[in-house]
Amino acid sequence: MSETFNEAVDKESHGSIFGIPNDIALVLAIDAVLISLRLSGALSGHSFVGAKVLGTSALIGAHFLA
Repeated sequence: MSETFNEAVDKESHGSIFGIPNDIALVLAIDAVLISLRLSGALSGHSFVGAKVLGTSALIGAHFLA
């Protein structure tokens, strides 16, 4: 049975990793990278907050465009 593109995207968007929805898992992965950069001294406090805001905004924007 062939499925349409929209059905395939809808099915994929409801996936999970270890029981965590894909969207949340992606946010947690980005947070882990940003926290490790902050702890290593590669990001200052203001850069960390800015990177978090930009990353979260990009994810929300991509979600609404999909």
